Amino acid sequence: MRLGLAAVLLAVGCSVHAPRRGDALAPTIRLGPDRTAVAYDDPREADKRVLLDRINRDRAAAGLPPLRYEPRASLVGDLFCLDAALGGFWGHWDNLGRPPFVRWGLSGGVDFHAQNSAAISSSDGTTERPVLALMLETHQAMMDEKPPKDGHRRTILQPEYTHVGIGVAVAGGEFRLTQEFTRVAFEWIEIPSKPLVAGATATFAGRPLAGWEVGAVEIRHEPPPRPLSARQLRRLGSYGYPNLVHTLTDFAVDGTGAVSVQFRLSEGPGHYFVLCFVGNRMRPELGLTPATAAMITALP
Repeated sequence: MRLGLAAVLLAVGCSVHAPRRGDALAPTIRLGPDRTAVAYDDPREADKRVLLDRINRDRAAAGLPPLRYEPRASLVGDLFCLDAALGGFWGHWDNLGRPPFVRWGLSGGVDFHAQNSAAISSSDGTTERPVLALMLETHQAMMDEKPPKDGHRRTILQPEYTHVGIGVAVAGGEFRLTQEFTRVAFEWIEIPSKPLVAGATATFAGRPLAGWEVGAVEIRHEPPPRPLSARQLRRLGSYGYPNLVHTLTDFAVDGTGAVSVQFRLSEGPGHYFVLCFVGNRMRPELGLTPATAAMITALP
């Protein structure tokens, strides 16, 4: 069994590049509360509901609120797991070189996201045990981790997450499982409706749920992916969100609490991620934690 670590790197720093005057802003799309209700006819939904119940029992034992099921995240996980099982690789990246947050963004996901990943390979090329038993076994292995090597367990017990999707696939003797955690802390999020050209000005807007307010916004840049061989994929370990390029602390906030920012796609082609850090007005001691991972693509 090989287990990967979903670590999130949240450094702060760097300078802001202001948009040029006269830039034409691209059309946007607004994603509201229905973004967590994508229809997915999941053939393994019954098994996933059992694992969801186990996850929530573990969270309840730690005094944490339950997670709701996220069908979009489950579909993203299923596609990745099937690709990994057929290709005989494991970890977090796919064979096109895309990390979890890029696949999540390509699916239309805009909320903060983190992934646990697990794999079991059978030497005789067959999987005889029930899939549900393998799902529960790999989850328990994550929960049994001990500090400091307990990244999976800490991800499962992260208080801020609100939803989870579950990906699973079996191909021959290859079993793959992912847990796709998300945090819904915004009523709506608005991003460009299509890819932009590198160097253009991008816009982002969103309104946090009641009780939350945005304290900082980070812009991070992921270069265009490059295909990876199965051998390269097997050697990759944990992952984090990409390099920080802007930290925005001076942004517009309207009377409803909605924020809006503009920034230049200054790092060239690739994927830019808008990470909004929110704080709870009633519990300032909690500090700021990430709530979005909205992706904006820049073409050459």
